[in-house]
Amino acid sequence: MKILVPTDFSPDSQKALQYAIAVAKVLQRDEAKPEDADHELLILHVYHVPIGGDAIFFVTSPMLEREEQTTKDKLAQLVATVPEIQSVPHRILTKLSMPYEGIKETIEEEDIELVVMGVRGTNDTGIWLGSTTLQVMQYGVCPVLAVPRTTEVFHPQYIALATDLESSDDTAYLDFFKKLVQLWRARVDILHVHPNPSQVRVDQAQQALQLDHFLEGISHSYHFIEDKLPARGIEQHLIRSPTHLLVIVPRYHVAIERLFHKSITKQLVAHARLPILSVHEK
Repeated sequence: MKILVPTDFSPDSQKALQYAIAVAKVLQRDEAKPEDADHELLILHVYHVPIGGDAIFFVTSPMLEREEQTTKDKLAQLVATVPEIQSVPHRILTKLSMPYEGIKETIEEEDIELVVMGVRGTNDTGIWLGSTTLQVMQYGVCPVLAVPRTTEVFHPQYIALATDLESSDDTAYLDFFKKLVQLWRARVDILHVHPNPSQVRVDQAQQALQLDHFLEGISHSYHFIEDKLPARGIEQHLIRSPTHLLVIVPRYHVAIERLFHKSITKQLVAHARLPILSVHEK
């Protein structure tokens, strides 16, 4: 598995690197012969040549070369501060681009299977879930794990899966999530927010049953939460129950963006240490 770790050297992205190493290690331990496991971390910094003020000038090749070398030196310094990365195959990458575009291109070029990144970068203010991170989540090609700087648990034991229980042909898009849950030996709370849980549609009940079969052998329970707003319902569960990781599907992205806006209550801000894994239907 190729795991991409975009970094802007912010505290969030440094914590994301630690989380990515932990995931890679747990995947390696799942292999019969860890030395033959095809797992690799790709640590990426997307850079551009800053042009400030009113002056207009040409960007020259030497300028680009200096910026690229500076970026590579900073990446090497970052890797040197994380000794545990030496037990995981890894590469450093640089790309001249805007952040989202550079990450997207790398995902496609390297056939990335998981992206682990900070929830907020050096330039993201106001919204806890940073704009670049949200864009990558919405891109939807592979799972994205967004990690805040306050993360303390890298092997979650309590996981919440938020779902709208809309019909899907299969649950294959949850295979990676299931594998991690099994390796972590975690418990899963399945959350469904509905204005009137007693009026859940037949097809939603069938989807719930399908998920129940899919998670057979894994400790899990359903929580039907009464609320008109998915974000608020999820928030209430996070306040009431210990949770180390929140898992979402694409339809919940708008809810999550609102959920972690800084204008929400102080109680919610206290839960800003929660990593989010975004998985997508194929």
